[in-house]
Amino acid sequence: MTEAEFDAFLTEISECFFAKDFKLWADRIVLPFSVVTQYGPIVSHTLKELEADFNLYLEACHTMKLDLVHRTPLSIEHCEDGTVICTYRTELLSHGQRMTEPFTSSALVKNVDGCWRMTAILNARGHSSWTGHVPHQPKDATT
Repeated sequence: MTEAEFDAFLTEISECFFAKDFKLWADRIVLPFSVVTQYGPIVSHTLKELEADFNLYLEACHTMKLDLVHRTPLSIEHCEDGTVICTYRTELLSHGQRMTEPFTSSALVKNVDGCWRMTAILNARGHSSWTGHVPHQPKDATT
């Protein structure tokens, strides 16, 4: 992954929420997809679960009246197995004002059929703080 590809990837995963374009989001994901927050992992095993979580993020954007999610690339680490760890800083803005403190996340990304796709995001900011919805739990939550 080049810096230009990373920047384009971050733009796409930000714009899909404002365009309400689940297909664009899903096209950048490999299932099962893990989002690890400070409260634990949220795993989407199916497109239906992924779409339900996407819709909760849309609700969070609406609740906070977001008009810009700005992601700044910080680093790209190429791993020996062909995956890439991409670290970036996210700012959630409404009319130019930050709605939360900026936060840093890392995504595990791999190239699938010529397209960069995420398998996991670490240190993600979950939507539950803004939506009040508890995310679905992994299917094997008892283990």
